[in-house]
Amino acid sequence: MHSGDGARRAPIWRRLTAGVGALAMCASLGAFGAHTAFADTVYSAAVATAPGVVTNGVIPAGALSVVNFHPVWGDKEANKASMLKYIDEAHAAGVRMIVFPEMALTGYVSSSDPDSAAYRMAVSQAETISSPITRELADKAAAYGMWVVFGTSERIPGDSDHAYNSAFAASPDGKVVSYQKIAPVEGSWATPGTTPVLLQTEWGLAGLSICYDTYANPEIERYYAAQGAGILINPTATSRSYRDIDGDGVKDGKGWEWYYRNRLESIASRDGLVIASADLVGADGCSDGDGKQPYDFPGGSVIVRGSADYSAGQNAEGALIVGMEGALANAKDLRVSYPSTTRVANDFHPDYYARWYAELADRQESGTSLSNYYGSADGPRVAVANVAGVWADKQANVDMMVRYAEQAAADDVDLLVFPETVLTGYDSTDPKGDADAHSVNADVNRALAASDDYMQVLLAEKVKGADGDDTRGASVRTMADTAKRLGMYIVFGLPEMPDGGPIVDADGVKKVYNSAAVAFPDGHTESFQKMHRAGQEEKVWSVPGDTPLIFEMPEFTGSDGGALKAGVNICRDGHFYPELGRYYAASGAELLIHPTATTGNPWYRESRIGSYTDRDGLAAVTANLWGQDGYPLDEDGKPIYSVDENGDTVSSGNEIKGYNYMGVGRDAFRSTSLIITAWNGKDGTPFDYATGSALDTSGTGGGATPQITKDWAFGEGLYDPDNLETRTMNLKSAGFRITNFQARLYSKMYDALAARTIDGYTPMYASGGALDVSTLAEPIAKARQVVDAADGANPSYTEASVAALADALLTAQALADNTTFSAEQQPLVTAAKDALDAAYAGLTPVPAQPEPGDEPTDGTDDAPGNDTGGNGGAATSDEPLSSDKPGAGGAAAGDAGMMQTPLSTTGSSVMAVVALALAVSGAGVTLLVVRRRADRC
Repeated sequence: MHSGDGARRAPIWRRLTAGVGALAMCASLGAFGAHTAFADTVYSAAVATAPGVVTNGVIPAGALSVVNFHPVWGDKEANKASMLKYIDEAHAAGVRMIVFPEMALTGYVSSSDPDSAAYRMAVSQAETISSPITRELADKAAAYGMWVVFGTSERIPGDSDHAYNSAFAASPDGKVVSYQKIAPVEGSWATPGTTPVLLQTEWGLAGLSICYDTYANPEIERYYAAQGAGILINPTATSRSYRDIDGDGVKDGKGWEWYYRNRLESIASRDGLVIASADLVGADGCSDGDGKQPYDFPGGSVIVRGSADYSAGQNAEGALIVGMEGALANAKDLRVSYPSTTRVANDFHPDYYARWYAELADRQESGTSLSNYYGSADGPRVAVANVAGVWADKQANVDMMVRYAEQAAADDVDLLVFPETVLTGYDSTDPKGDADAHSVNADVNRALAASDDYMQVLLAEKVKGADGDDTRGASVRTMADTAKRLGMYIVFGLPEMPDGGPIVDADGVKKVYNSAAVAFPDGHTESFQKMHRAGQEEKVWSVPGDTPLIFEMPEFTGSDGGALKAGVNICRDGHFYPELGRYYAASGAELLIHPTATTGNPWYRESRIGSYTDRDGLAAVTANLWGQDGYPLDEDGKPIYSVDENGDTVSSGNEIKGYNYMGVGRDAFRSTSLIITAWNGKDGTPFDYATGSALDTSGTGGGATPQITKDWAFGEGLYDPDNLETRTMNLKSAGFRITNFQARLYSKMYDALAARTIDGYTPMYASGGALDVSTLAEPIAKARQVVDAADGANPSYTEASVAALADALLTAQALADNTTFSAEQQPLVTAAKDALDAAYAGLTPVPAQPEPGDEPTDGTDDAPGNDTGGNGGAATSDEPLSSDKPGAGGAAAGDAGMMQTPLSTTGSSVMAVVALALAVSGAGVTLLVVRRRADRC
C-alpha cells in the first residue's frame, strides 16, 4: 500500500516490528521444525582464557543496580521507554551495570498453546541482538559506558514456532551478547538454550543465568565459578509462594522469601559469588476478558554475596523488600574474587561429573525419563545420633554406637545415622614419633608412638563384605552384626583401608579413605568414600574416592511399587559440591544420607542440605558430630596423656580443659543434625506459614536450640538418650522433577573444564570451532540494498515482500553479529541463509500505476490484491479484516491481506495469522494467509 501525498512512511525496519515481522514469527507451516540442541562451551571458555582476563576486583558502592521492573505486557515500546529512563537515572547516579528482570522487554509468558495470544506474543515479539530496540538500548549503554542487561524473548533462526527466553547484555562499548535460558519453564514456546555466557567486566568475570537456571540448575553457576567468575547475574521472574496467608487480601512475601533466599544464599555462600538478581514486580501477563492478569510478581530484587550478606534489597529488619517498583544499588563496596571450591586443587572433580552426567544423558537419549515421584507417605523411621567419638579409641566408640543402636531399635527405627569419622575421631595431628601418642587408650598410644603414620591410617578398617566376612575390620563386623541383630540399617563414619593396603602418595605418606560404612539388616556392608575433602586436616591422611553409592531399601516402596533408593555422601560432598547429590536424585534416589563433621552454623546446615530436598526432591538425613574432638589438654594446652620411654601411657593428672582439635576453652562441634523432608501440606498449608519454609524437620535440628541441648551430653564417647533425634519420614513428594534437565550439556561443560584443568585428561567430546557466518555476507548485502531502497519515493517492490525480506535480514544479521555460538550451531546459519534467499527470491515488483483517466468507472476497485474474479490473497467476507483490539485497523486490501498491527495485542481476542506459505515461482510469490480467531490468552 502506498502512502498518500504528504504522508511520511516509517522506515521499513520500524514498520517491520509492527507488522510482517510479527506475522512471520507467528505464522508457520513448520518448515524447519524444532531447534536442535547443542552443547556450546567455546565462547565462555574463550572469555575465561583470554589474555589479561580479570577475575578479581572491587565493585564500588552504587556501581551495580538491580531493578524491580513492572512491564506493560506485550508493549515493547513502552517497556523500552521505561528502561531507558531507568538507565538515564542510573547513569546520573554513577551506576556501571544495571540489570533488568527476565522478559522485562515483553512481559512474562507461560504457555504451551500455540493458538493462544500469550504464546504468539512471546514468539512474534522476539528480539535479536541486532534489532532496532536492542540497538537503541545498546547505543544508550555505549553512550554511558555501562553494562545493560535485560530479559526478552529471542528469535531462533529457522524456527518460527518457538523462541528463546533470553537475557541480552549490552556492554559499555555497545556490543550485545545473548544468553538463552538453558532450562526454561515457561511452556513449549520457549526452546532451551545451550550456550553458557561469561562477561568480562572491569570487576571480574560475570556469568549470565536466568531464574530457574539459577534456582534449579547449579551446574550452570558451578561452570562459571570454575572458570573464575565471581559475579552471577540473574534476571528472574519468580513468585513461588507469594500469596495471601492471613486472609487480609494482601500478598505476603514470607514463603516466596524463604524460597528465594534459600536458593540464592546457598549459591553465594558455597561459591563466594556476588549475585545481582532482578525480579519483576506487580501484575503481568495476558489479560482475560475482565482485564485481570494472571501473574503477580513480588519484586524483591537483591544484591547478595557470601554468607547472606545483602548490599541491596533488604530492609532494616532483615526482610527482603517486596511489592515496590524501582532500582536498587549496592550500598557498599563488594570484593569479587575467583571462587575456591571450584578449583581442582580443592577436590573439584569435573572429570567425575562429566562421566556421571554422561551416564544420565545416555539414559535420557535412550528414552528413559529421569523424573521420579516416590508418592508414598509411609517412609522409614530414621534416627540421627548427636555424638562425638573418643579420639583414637575404636572400642569405646563401638560400645557407644551399639548402645545408641539398641535404643533406636526399641523405638522401631529403620535407619540410624552416625557422624563422619565417629569411629576414630576427626582430628589429625603430627604423626612423627610419639608426637601424636596422646590417646586415653594405652594400646593405641603404643602403636602411635612406634609409627610415623597418621592415627586414621593406623586404625583404618576394611569395610566391604558379605555377612560373616572376617576380612572386614573388627569394628565393622561388630556394627554389621548389630545391624543384623536389630534388623536396621546403620551408617557410620570411619577411615577405610583400601584393598591392598594404604595408598602411598608422591611424598611417601600413607593414606586411606574417609568413608561411611553402611551396615545392612542382612549383615553385609558397603562403603562410600568421601570425594571432596576438607582442608589439610583430611588431606594429610585421606585420598578422595570416585565412586557414588546408591542402595535400595526394599522394605519401603513408592506409589509405583519401586523400592526406596538412598544415596550417600559425606560432609563437603553435600555442603559444597552439589553434583553428587544431583546425580543421585536424577538416578532415582529419594533419600540422601549425609554423615558430617562440620562447625557450620544451623543456617549453613539447613540452607545447604535443605536445598537438595526443595530443589532435587531428596529427603535428607544428616548426622553431625556433637562434642569435642582430638586428644585432651590441660589449661596450658599440654596433653593429659603421653608415653614414657618404655612406651607406657602416663597421665599428668591435670584437669581436662580442652581438646587438641580446637584448643583450650573452645568447643569443636556444636551445630545440628537434621532429618529433612518436604513440607508435604503439613497443617493444611503449602508451606510453613510461621517461617515461610517449604521444609519439614519435625523437631530435629535441636543442636540449634540451647533450651534443648542443655539436656544433651556434650563430649567424647558419651551416651545420652536425649542425643538421639528420631522421626518417621513422609516421602510423598520425594523424587527428581527438574524441567528441561540437560544432562548432556552439563556433561560437556564439565568435560571442557576437565580438559582445561586436569593434566593428562582425555576429553570425552570433540571441541567445536568458530561459527562460520561467511555464507551470510553476500545475501545480507543484497538484502540490505533492497531494504534501504524501499524507503525511497518510488519503491520497486511491494511493502509486504520487502518487509518479509527485512524480517529475514534481521535474523541473518543477528547471526552474523553473534559471538557466542560456535560451529556446534552451524545449522542455524544454514537456516538463516535459506530464509534470506527465499525472501529475496520472493520479492514482488510494484505493479505499474494507471495513467490519469484510466481509473475504473463501474464502481469496482482494481487495486493490487482486489481481484474481483477470485480471492487473489484478499480477505473474503468470512475473513475478518481487523484485530479485536480496540482501535486496531484492519489489513488494507493492497497489502494482500497482510496484518499491519502487531500480534502483541493485550486484552481479549486477537485475529491471528496461523499459517504463512511462501510459494516461490519465477518472478513472483503467492502469499497464502489463513486467519483463525483466538479468544483466549
